[in-house]
Amino acid sequence: MGFSFPAALLLAVFLLLPSRQSSSQEVSAPSEYELKAAFLYNFALYTEWPVAPVDAFDFCVLGKDPFGTRLDRIGHKTLQGKAIKIRRINTVAEVKGCHVLFVPAIERDQYSRITSAISQQAILTVTDAAHDDKWPAVMINLVSEGERYTFDINQGAAKIAGLTFSSKLLRLARSIR
Repeated sequence: MGFSFPAALLLAVFLLLPSRQSSSQEVSAPSEYELKAAFLYNFALYTEWPVAPVDAFDFCVLGKDPFGTRLDRIGHKTLQGKAIKIRRINTVAEVKGCHVLFVPAIERDQYSRITSAISQQAILTVTDAAHDDKWPAVMINLVSEGERYTFDINQGAAKIAGLTFSSKLLRLARSIR
């Protein structure tokens, strides 16, 4: 018996989350950044790069890292048979070698400085900032809707970078432009 893609994505998100129980054996809900880390992994899982990395997929966070150790947990996983390496970066030069770049909303100014460096490179760019025209190269925008998350896809930016999204991922997007 197979899983539908939404069920498989949900299962993958929960498998990525550590199990936590309080002394009363109640399971607590995953934190915001545990969910976002799981989304990042799954976005990468359903993205095709023009050239697969030789050694590892580098997941990078620009500027102040809101994940803490939550993102490090996916560093123990593999993607397309390759290891995942987590990097925190602060400069344009450090972007080289990133395959996934998460830009926190608070790093809008930093993002503006690196936009030209990442344009036309095969770097999956993701943010949790509100969408506006100041984020032209961002390919996936994580959006909070009450207690759940969804995402918008900028397929034009992905195409310029040579990235292709799975039709399964596209079907789950709130919007595609």
